[in-house]
Formats: sequence, structure tokens, C-alpha cells
Amino acid sequence: HPTTRLCLEALEAMAAAAGAAGLAGLRVADLGCGSGILGLGALRLGAASVVAVDTDSLAVMATGENAALNDLSGAVRVAQGSVEVLAELLEGQPADLLLCNILAPVITALCPAFDTVLAPGGVGLLSGLLVDQAAALEEALAAQGWRAELAARQERWGLMVIRAQADVA
Repeated sequence: HPTTRLCLEALEAMAAAAGAAGLAGLRVADLGCGSGILGLGALRLGAASVVAVDTDSLAVMATGENAALNDLSGAVRVAQGSVEVLAELLEGQPADLLLCNILAPVITALCPAFDTVLAPGGVGLLSGLLVDQAAALEEALAAQGWRAELAARQERWGLMVIRAQADVA
């Protein structure tokens, strides 16, 4: 799907920009993990660990199975739930990178809790949004202290990059 492709391409670009280190050492949070492909991609690009949640029990099972198939089970913790469960899995240490490939209205509803799952100085990659929803989503994120930028698009889908307002000069 274009939204998955947008996120994977953004991960690859982040890794390339970091040079040989790639995503080395990053703690990744995957909100709405689906099959787990984004978190597993981050691990393959050097991330240290992934915590992932989805409200769908079949998605949680698929993420676990895909992690095992790729010999990455030791680096992935997955559970059923939403942003609150993700914060619990992070054990009070928000992630360096937030992956969130879900629909814009859901992102809008969840963004008040993003500070519990994304560390100051961290980056969020938000996809699953239609380009024509970007302006309203940017406003909702700004109201919660996030600076958002529509960074890429494919067809009618967009990818937004977020950072805490305080992290932006």
C-alpha cells in the first residue's frame, strides 16, 4: 500500500542520512503495527528494539509471527492495545522514533498521548492520511505541541514527519 511504502522509504532515508550507523541504537514504537513490517524494517536498518501495538488481535499475532520468521523476536515486544498499552511497554522511556500508519482521524484522536510514547528530540513518521487531510491534522498536532510537515506523498496518500515544537529551531 502507498502508506506502507511511504513509511519504509522514510525509514530508508533516515538511515541513509545517518551514514554507516543507520538507525543504530534507536528505540522504535509502532502504533497500529498491522503485520509488523515497519518495525521489522526499522530493525533491519539498525534500530535496537521495537515495541508495537495494534487493537486487532490478528495483527498482533501476525507481527509476532513475522518477527519470528525474520529471526527478530528478541528485539520485538508486541501487545494488543492502543497508545496507552504502547506507553506501558515503553516502561516510562519514550521511543526515539514513532511509526504510525493509521488513518488521520485516529491519529488526531491519539495525538494528545504522543508525548508518552515519543521522546523529546524524537521523530514521528505518520502515514495513513490522505493529502487533503494534512492541514487539519497539522493543526491538531500543533495544538498538542508538535511541529508537523507533510514530507512525502504517493497518489492521494501522504506521510507526515513530526517533532516536538521545542525541538525545532
